[in-house]
Amino acid sequence: EGSKRVLSTACQCCPASTTPLGQPASSPSVSLGSTRPRSVFAQLATQAWADEQAALQQDQVQQDKIWRESVEAEQRGRKIWHQNWSFLKDYDQMGKKKEQKPLPNYMPVFSRKVPNSTNQTIGSRMNTELGRALINMDYFFSSGARKRKLEGELQPS
Repeated sequence: EGSKRVLSTACQCCPASTTPLGQPASSPSVSLGSTRPRSVFAQLATQAWADEQAALQQDQVQQDKIWRESVEAEQRGRKIWHQNWSFLKDYDQMGKKKEQKPLPNYMPVFSRKVPNSTNQTIGSRMNTELGRALINMDYFFSSGARKRKLEGELQPS
């Protein structure tokens, strides 16, 4: 009965703590001599953890509001960009007006030259000295990955 009284007074002095799911938090079982301080400590730790989780949840709501406001501000800025900043596209970095190049009458859809590299990513105008050097470098770079016939001593017998 004495141990029950100690446990009941320990629970009455502090508010009952619960887990985030609303279930009562369990305290570790300890010897009778140190039941009250550990029980109080466990309850305070659980309460602190619950408070921290609630604060994080509020922060997530606040972060969501901030995110939505920034997205709306970006959309508003995109709509009024033409009024405020479209003049920049007509000037170069030094502030001089750019000369507009006339567009060609006809632009072919497909390229006349096909890329001439092993992985087809270097480009379509490879018929130059630099292009041939790149093709040569690409060939030797990828040569280590090719299959080779083993030397005589390495052949299985």
